[in-house]
Amino acid sequence: MSEKEELIVKIKDLTGWDVKSQRFKIVTDTTQWMNIIRGDVIRIGGKDFLVKGNMCETRFGIEEQPKYWVLNTIEMDSGVDKILKMVFHEEFTAHIGILKIRCYRSPEKEADVLSLVRGDPRFMQGFAYYDDMNNAVRAIDFIKGDTIFNYIYMINKSHEQFFFEDIPTILRKLFESFRGIQLLHENKLCHGDIRNDHIIIDRATGEYKWIDFDLKQDVSDFDTWSMGNIISYSVGKGIRTFGQIIKGNDFSDEVKNSLEPSDSSAFHNYRVMNLVKLYPYIPPKLSDILLHFTINPKAFYSGIDEFCDDYHNMIETEFPSSINN
Repeated sequence: MSEKEELIVKIKDLTGWDVKSQRFKIVTDTTQWMNIIRGDVIRIGGKDFLVKGNMCETRFGIEEQPKYWVLNTIEMDSGVDKILKMVFHEEFTAHIGILKIRCYRSPEKEADVLSLVRGDPRFMQGFAYYDDMNNAVRAIDFIKGDTIFNYIYMINKSHEQFFFEDIPTILRKLFESFRGIQLLHENKLCHGDIRNDHIIIDRATGEYKWIDFDLKQDVSDFDTWSMGNIISYSVGKGIRTFGQIIKGNDFSDEVKNSLEPSDSSAFHNYRVMNLVKLYPYIPPKLSDILLHFTINPKAFYSGIDEFCDDYHNMIETEFPSSINN
């Protein structure tokens, strides 16, 4: 029996698919990943991965968008589903106030992060394998759970009830996540793409896990600035925009009239970062942390160590029952 014939039998055993030898490829060079299709077998690192299709991403309620360089596969020896991330180079510009930050993808950096955090429950797990053309293909374990974005969005409570019942636990778990990013920085690495949909809450353990480490900037504090968006979304029970507040009926005219441009996020000037104006029961230290991420802050964090110290002090002082230190 030829190698392809053996693979056909194995594919049928794993999936029930009836594939023909002329209909699939054994891929050892993933450079042209756009030509890899369902039913192909990617051979890297001495392992075979059967391609089932492309992964998709949903953000802010937008319809799922396929990520063509990220493949849904089965590791054929174990039968376990794996995510394979191909080498994809992309650049774009992010804005923090008047600053323009170059962002670019670095598969090699993600490979370094995966190596560093292996066994650390605060991070997705995986290995980097190098194909025949030395492309760093990352094989990632699936995490069964939901993003913190969707988790918070689906909590059906008033903001005040949510704040007093749920926020203490969320803030504690986020502290462990932020300390995970501190570990990266201590090792001259970064996350590079800190977002509300890049923390997955493991359904089995409740642990918060960072995903997607392939984005990079040449500005070491980009991670720290990005944490403001995570805290704002969590504390605000979603994204709070000036337009939403002014046009809606949830807030009084007094609150609406109190809002100023200086209350906006440094990343997104249409979002309110000074949330204490909307929810006066937000305690002062937590409010002060949020103010560090406004468009024109009176103070900003010099780095992640200062941020984590301030955050820890805030939890210990204002949410003492929610910390285990």
